[in-house]
Amino acid sequence: MSFGSAVDDLQRQMAISDAVNIVGLNSTGASTVRDEGSVLKAPSGILSYEPDELMISVFAGTSISDINDELQGAKQRIPIPEWGTIGGAVATRRNGLRDSYHQTLPNNVLRCSVIAADGSLYQSGGQVVKNVSGFDLIKLLVGSWGLLGLIVEVTMRTEPIPQVSQWVQSAAPTAIAQVSDLYRPSVVTCFEGNMYVLLEGHEKDVQQQILQLDGFSLCEMPLTNNSPQLTNVNRSSQGVPHSIERAIRKEFDPGNKLNKSIASQRGLLT
Repeated sequence: MSFGSAVDDLQRQMAISDAVNIVGLNSTGASTVRDEGSVLKAPSGILSYEPDELMISVFAGTSISDINDELQGAKQRIPIPEWGTIGGAVATRRNGLRDSYHQTLPNNVLRCSVIAADGSLYQSGGQVVKNVSGFDLIKLLVGSWGLLGLIVEVTMRTEPIPQVSQWVQSAAPTAIAQVSDLYRPSVVTCFEGNMYVLLEGHEKDVQQQILQLDGFSLCEMPLTNNSPQLTNVNRSSQGVPHSIERAIRKEFDPGNKLNKSIASQRGLLT
């Protein structure tokens, strides 16, 4: 597997560095304090797009807005917050308001190519490397905060843009019970005492679901404080027990080379 000179250079820098800070656009604010050492950033750009296969491959430094611009022509999307890069979204498991419901990450990640701490290149998904301790490697990479390597390429499953996307809200005591009767709402979240629901699909189906709700009103997407609401550096990767996550990190980065300050904050130094 080869992605050209840009990735080759990153591999060489990774191999010779004693400490590495993996950065993107810093849309989470988590990397404002950096350790001493090399600063590595994934390249950007679309590698391939197959609309009929609902699949796009990009360098991890590509912004999500640029990806959705590319997908727009085929009326497709990746439904995660449109800020920062795709590599940053994967590394921080940034699903936005979809976090507790239909998680695009990791569910729609088909493959990641990653530069390991020793400078080697490995791949999860597609032509997979052997899973670690029985865990799905993609699920470990999603939310790993760069502690398992520098993600340089991501292949995502895309989806058609729904005909209608409509938010509704309610502060009624019966809201929770009513929402449980809906057919696959895209998002259900509570914010400042209100329940917000995103309904998506064909216009007739969305309207029918709205009609069955009592005490709900149409609204715009709730505004939240993005960084605290949508990312959490202390959250474990996919609910993996801390002891196992620490053992996995030790296998991937025994010298504590990668994002040491974040590893320390998460109690994952080995």
